[in-house]
Amino acid sequence: MNINWSGRYWAYLIAFGMVVVVTVAGNLLQAAPFYNPYDTNMFYILCVAISARYLGFGPSIMASSLSVLAFDFFFIPPLLSITVSGDQGIVSLLILAIVSVTISCLSPRIRQ
Repeated sequence: MNINWSGRYWAYLIAFGMVVVVTVAGNLLQAAPFYNPYDTNMFYILCVAISARYLGFGPSIMASSLSVLAFDFFFIPPLLSITVSGDQGIVSLLILAIVSVTISCLSPRIRQ
């Protein structure tokens, strides 16, 4: 199977890489006393906004979905599971999902 990497695959790979970088940075920053894990939402939203602006609709929707899953899995208690135990976690996940999908949908309209 021969994959043409000159096409849209690079955009998806870059969007995936941005989500991974934000996740790793958020995990490293958890040791800092000034850092709240829920602040990672803002970095994920920035990641989605950058991918919506420069990479297109598909990669930004993928970045949005991966951001919500990564935030739930790595930052909302209970950690390393896809369950949410508190009200703050549910609200944060919903806001992240709504804002990131909205950014992904509105960016092509702004570009036109």
